[in-house]
Amino acid sequence: MILDTELSRMVWQLVADARHGLLTTVDKDGWPHATWMNFQTKGTLDEIFTIPAPTTQKVVNLRANPRAEWMFTHPDFTIENIAYVSGETRIIEGDAVQPWWDAIPGKSRAYFRQYDNSDDFHHFVVLATKVTKTVLCRPIAYRKFPVFDAGSTQHRPSAAH
Repeated sequence: MILDTELSRMVWQLVADARHGLLTTVDKDGWPHATWMNFQTKGTLDEIFTIPAPTTQKVVNLRANPRAEWMFTHPDFTIENIAYVSGETRIIEGDAVQPWWDAIPGKSRAYFRQYDNSDDFHHFVVLATKVTKTVLCRPIAYRKFPVFDAGSTQHRPSAAH
C-alpha cells in the first residue's frame, strides 16, 4: 500500500505502534473468531504475518476461508483511531516457514510458545495476510474513512458513516 495520503500514513502509524493486532477469521459455518496476536510486517503495509501453531482455530478457519481482518489501535488502547486491515491470508508450512521464523524477534517470549516450546520452526505455520483493504475509523466521531481498496476503482479516501 502506498503511503501517499495523511489517512494512509495514520493507518501505518497505528500498525507500526501496535504491540498486538486483533485477527478475525470466520469458520466454515460463518461464525467469527477473533484473537489477539503478535504480528510482524516487513516495514510496509503490504503484508502482515504471524506465527501460530497449525492446530489453532484461526488456522482451521483460514483453511476453509482465507479472508481475514486485522484491527489495530494505540498500544494503551486509547481508542481515538482504529485501523482495519484486511485481505486474503495464505498459510505457509514446512521448510518455507524458516525465513519467516528467522524474521521474528523475541520468539522465546512469544505467545505461540504456549502451544509448543520447541525451537523447531516445523512445529508452526505462518499466516501472511496480503493487504487489499484498509479503513481508518474514528469511533468517537462515528466516522469511517476508506483508505485503500485494491478491489475498488477508486483508491482515494472519502468519508463514510
